[in-house]
Amino acid sequence: MAKTKISEYDSTAANNTDVDGINIAESCPPSGINNAIREVMAHLKDWQSGASGDTLPVTSGGTGSTTASGARTNLGLGTVSTLNSIATANIDADAVTNAKIADDSIDSEHYVDGSIDTAHIADDQITAAKIADNAVGADALNVSGNGTSGQVLTSDADGSFSWADQDSGITTTSLTANYYGVRHFVRYDGSASISASQGVSSVTNTGSGTYDVNLSTTAPSTYTVVSTPEQGADWTAGCSGTTTTKFSVIMRNGGNVQINVGSHNIAIY
Repeated sequence: MAKTKISEYDSTAANNTDVDGINIAESCPPSGINNAIREVMAHLKDWQSGASGDTLPVTSGGTGSTTASGARTNLGLGTVSTLNSIATANIDADAVTNAKIADDSIDSEHYVDGSIDTAHIADDQITAAKIADNAVGADALNVSGNGTSGQVLTSDADGSFSWADQDSGITTTSLTANYYGVRHFVRYDGSASISASQGVSSVTNTGSGTYDVNLSTTAPSTYTVVSTPEQGADWTAGCSGTTTTKFSVIMRNGGNVQINVGSHNIAIY
């Protein structure tokens, strides 16, 4: 059979008596030698280009195949070896560990919404600066409802909170009675002109040494008025006609005479 390509050549020299049908046996015509050499060169070129279909075995440094897929199989490679880029579909699940991710290489745009839960946030990592204004509602504080205007949160001593009216007081751990901050205060002069106040709408001079103090926020039914006239240690002040919206003050000098005060401070508890 004529030897038409390199793979058909024999490793035993005496068995190679033709090249693609050209006689090169002993006593062949001289012209056959020239033609045979030219044919061998053509076979070599066909082998290089792959036109002959011959392959070089893996054991001889080749791939043993004329196709990319066959070469990958023979060399023990996967399909990734011929890709120009790697897509997520080419990566096995759970194949990328944190050791393969460069430091500071993942930013917020690479997080899927809702993908980070509390188990993935280290303790003490969220500061007040990271919480948006008005972002924490009553439900996040284990409080039922939103309360009403003017109410405050008080501890239930079990990790939860409740809404309470401000005038209900705050019970301490060592006292059974409630104590309160200043509910209202006012500073005015003898003509009832107010220079500072909180919760007081006006002061009216109703007579010599008498003043009506009108409240802008409602007081509880029972409260205490502390009065300090800035006139002298012998001046006194009395209180009468207390309601939840006003009360009257009577000023007397050291001679027990009702007289307008020069300056007067009042605090209501």
